[in-house]
Formats: sequence, structure tokens, C-alpha cells
Amino acid sequence: MAGLTVHTARAKKLTCVETRLPVASLEVRLKMMPTRAAICVREGMPLRAIALMTQLIGHKPTDPIAYLNRGNAYAAAGEVAQAIGDYTTAIRLKPELAETWYNRGTTYAHLRRFDKAVNDFTEAIRLKPTSSFSLCNRGFAYFQIGDYDRPLQDYSAGVKHSVGPSFCYLNRGTLYLALGEYEKAITDFSQVTGDRPAAAVALGRRGQAYEAMGKASQALDDYRAALEAYPKLEAAREGFARIKTKPRLANGHR
Repeated sequence: MAGLTVHTARAKKLTCVETRLPVASLEVRLKMMPTRAAICVREGMPLRAIALMTQLIGHKPTDPIAYLNRGNAYAAAGEVAQAIGDYTTAIRLKPELAETWYNRGTTYAHLRRFDKAVNDFTEAIRLKPTSSFSLCNRGFAYFQIGDYDRPLQDYSAGVKHSVGPSFCYLNRGTLYLALGEYEKAITDFSQVTGDRPAAAVALGRRGQAYEAMGKASQALDDYRAALEAYPKLEAAREGFARIKTKPRLANGHR
């Protein structure tokens, strides 16, 4: 799943720790607060972001973006109940804002409340049909509740509407792996690059696909590469050990 969306105003030189803003009207200072809050979240200080957004809400209690941003800060701080509460308020104030539905959906997904996540991602997609992140996250939620038909449609649409987030290829490849469509799984896993944990997981699962096809040499290479990138990857460690303890498989033979 993707990170939470953050709305910001333009103020590139601000930092979270600033206590004084340039001399300006109250309205201008309030407008800059979402940017400062976003920087605080990015710099690992979500509590400061919460304080800033609470101050903004005190001045503008019906501003949906303020609740959206404070919800993001609460989510970053691990205070998910408060995050959901703020997202729900933002939705009530401005239900046509797709980002709020998406962010609440990702929070529900983190709580493993996948039925609620599906509902929120569906509304986000209705509002913004070409959102790869909403499509791919809904596919993941469907997969988690045991629906193996609709995820494939969502993953494929998510890839079609953009270059395709890596996690979309990872999730579609995982679905293909579960369905025994190993060649398709390998193609998708090969598209996952960049982010170290996701890329390592993709290598490990591509190794599983190769192993299932009886291609032990390729499987070993992928398991080894996955462990070099992310040594804690248990599935890759188990796969590597499984093949190495079977000499005939390790030599590439059934």
C-alpha cells in the first residue's frame, strides 16, 4: 500500500522547528500551516504537526483540508482512531475530496478492516477513476478478504492508468503466484525496483515462482539477492534453505 496523501501550501523554505514566521497577516500565517505540518510529518515530528493543525482548526473549524492534514499527522503518530475521526469529519465537510476517502481507506487497511477499506477506496475511485493508488489498494483489500477475481481487474487498471506503482506490480504478481500463473508472476515481480523492502520481497516471491516451475538455479539467485538486500526476509531464507538441502534441485533438476 502507498503512503498517505498530504495537502500543502507553497512555502518551500519552511521547516518544522520554526517558531517564527515572516511578518504577515494572520490569514497568510494560517495558510502556511498545512505546509509546516506536512514538513513536520516528513521530518518525523507528527505531534508537532497535530498541534499546528489543531491551532488551524481553532481558527477555521469547518476547513476540511485542516482535518485531512491533522488526520495524516495522527496516522503518522500511530493514533489511528483519531485519524479516522478527522478523516470522517473532512468527508462530512467536503465529501467530493477523493484524497480523504483514500487516506481513510489506507488507515482501515492498516487496521485489517478490509471491508471498510474497500468501501472507501471504491468512493475514492468513483471521484477519481484513474487513481492508480486507489485502484491497487482496493485490489489488495479485495485479495485480503478472499476475493481473487476483482483484485486482478483493479491491479491491471492501476497499471494501465500510469506507469504503475511498484506495489501494484508486487500485489498483482502475488495474486498470479497464488493462482499458479508463474510466468505472469515473474513478469510482474521483475517490474518492482527502487524501494528496498518491496524490491526484496519481489525477488523472494519471484524466487518462489521459479522454484515452483522447477528452475532451481534462478530461484537460488533470487533468494540470495533478496537476502542480501533484506536479510530479515524469512520466506527467502526458507526458500534458499529448502533448495540447498535438496542437491538435485540445487543442480537444477527435478
